[in-house]
Amino acid sequence: MSSTKIETSASGSQAELRNRLQKGGVKNITNSLNPAKNRSAEEILIEKLDAFLSSIEQRLERFDQYFKISGDVLIEDKEPEGETAATSLRSRRSSSASLLSLKLFSMYNLNKVYEQLSTVKDQVLKTSVLNLEYLYKALDDKYTDLFNPDGENEPVSTYMESLSNNREILTNKIITNLNFFEQKLSHIDALIKSKTPQATPNYDEDAKFNRYRFFNFNRALKAAQNGYLHYYQLPLSWRENRYIIHGYRFNLSHREMWKLMFHFNHNELANIWTHVAGALTMCYLGLVHFPNTEVYAKNSRMGNAMMFIFIAAALECLISSVLWHTYLCFAQIKIRNRFACVDYTGITVLITCLVIAAEYCSLYNYAKLLYSFMAVLICAGLAGFLFNWLPYFDRPDCRPIRIGFFISLAFLGGVTFLCKWHYEGLATAFYFYFPLVYKLFVWYWAGVVFYGGLIPERWRYDIIINEDDTCGHDHSALDVLFGNIEHSGEEELKEVKESMASHCAVHNRHSHGCHDHDHVTGADPYTMDQVSAVKSDAGPGASGGDDQHRAPCTCAQATLDDDTMQQNDILKKHFPEAPMRTPYHRDFFSLWWVDYILQSHNIWHVFVVLGVVGHYFSLLGMYEAIHTQQQLA
Repeated sequence: MSSTKIETSASGSQAELRNRLQKGGVKNITNSLNPAKNRSAEEILIEKLDAFLSSIEQRLERFDQYFKISGDVLIEDKEPEGETAATSLRSRRSSSASLLSLKLFSMYNLNKVYEQLSTVKDQVLKTSVLNLEYLYKALDDKYTDLFNPDGENEPVSTYMESLSNNREILTNKIITNLNFFEQKLSHIDALIKSKTPQATPNYDEDAKFNRYRFFNFNRALKAAQNGYLHYYQLPLSWRENRYIIHGYRFNLSHREMWKLMFHFNHNELANIWTHVAGALTMCYLGLVHFPNTEVYAKNSRMGNAMMFIFIAAALECLISSVLWHTYLCFAQIKIRNRFACVDYTGITVLITCLVIAAEYCSLYNYAKLLYSFMAVLICAGLAGFLFNWLPYFDRPDCRPIRIGFFISLAFLGGVTFLCKWHYEGLATAFYFYFPLVYKLFVWYWAGVVFYGGLIPERWRYDIIINEDDTCGHDHSALDVLFGNIEHSGEEELKEVKESMASHCAVHNRHSHGCHDHDHVTGADPYTMDQVSAVKSDAGPGASGGDDQHRAPCTCAQATLDDDTMQQNDILKKHFPEAPMRTPYHRDFFSLWWVDYILQSHNIWHVFVVLGVVGHYFSLLGMYEAIHTQQQLA
């Protein structure tokens, strides 16, 4: 897969410009793959931590798969006792720990490994390279808990005090710890693979793919200490909109995220403050405007309660959105995901209360029917509230259920229109509901056009942005409502996975012809050094007559080259050193400013606020219609 490919519809001049600009970035990316001797210990640590995070993510998925297939979360093998236990708990300082002892350990304690790996992942994400002392102690403690519970007792506090005086020594010790972890965990990988072969047909390819999940994480943290990041510096899991290039925050500190909220030079500025302005507007309507209207004076307590419930739900939704956009680029992935759940919850509560308030006005004269509908809606809203906090509900394969749930909420609101039509006639129902069309829905659909089409940022030409068929941004209107269209990182992960799967298929066909040769020599298909070693150890007369005249196999070397080229392509395409600027990047009409203001999400936020305010005035009109009907009666 060449990163210099562009859409077939692109003009020839744009293709030529892209090729020219990309050639300048090849050297930098290739340099990142140079041997470790050309890099500092800190750079090596950053790369090791990124790979370690990705490997933990991959292993947690394998554990889930293993537990699902085995059907037993608790492994029934008994803990070895006596001499066997002593053998299985050798110190990590011994590089000759037997594979058998690791197997015995992992057989009776896989659940502990799973739980501790989750904890290690959280701790690495929490501190990273910004607090090496804490990181070293956390890794050391978890390693001891997992692999050396009864091993040698090391004076950690004294040792840490001496290490903290030399950052380079501490960095090297952390690298050593990571190597120890990988060595031990690789044996557990082999155990799970041997026990569930039907679940791991692409076991090794998955390992290569998962390294890109947290690629650039620690490097991005270091770079963010000196300023804002561009899109390609972010790890894939943090990428949202490929057309917004500059101005990304990336930090582990809550305090810094709140401080940056009041900095007016990052790309979430307008997203945050449009909804802050909307929240202040709803506060004014609820505290000042509504209590001074005739509707408030004529309403029953229940009627006023319905209006205040709607205003509170709108306020909660807008504040939830502010929190989400404040923490959108928070580096602790678990906390970031929780704030995504907060945003989903705010939307769910707003839709539920919006429909309930409209139903109350529509079925005001039909109490039994009204309370029946309200009971169903409240139950559905509570269910949605709980669903939003379930990890399964946010998974891509749960998307149809998520969309179906919110469609059902909207459907219940539509049924009340049919009920009013049935009881009072079409003209009355239409007149009653029509203000919702031009005060609420027109704003929503206008927002859909901008947000769903990623307008205007998709037309920027200050930066050349790779667009492939696999990143088609296919979504529905409901995806727009629930913020599900900005998932460029997920699309890029999918693209990487498909590319590697295609490469794997080609590699399997290519290496099939040399399978027997590799089996005879015992060579690793990814290195040729072992082949030479076997032949030199065997001596000149060890090989058969056919082998003496056989041409040397080059498949392994070709595979190595293919893998390196594929990695270069992935890094060059998804992690370039800098965005590819065009000669027009300073031109106002190139839309460089959409990184900071008037991007599609900003415009969507403005329309959401207008829609919420419009619904408030629609409810006032509905209450006035009810009071007029009561006077006529």
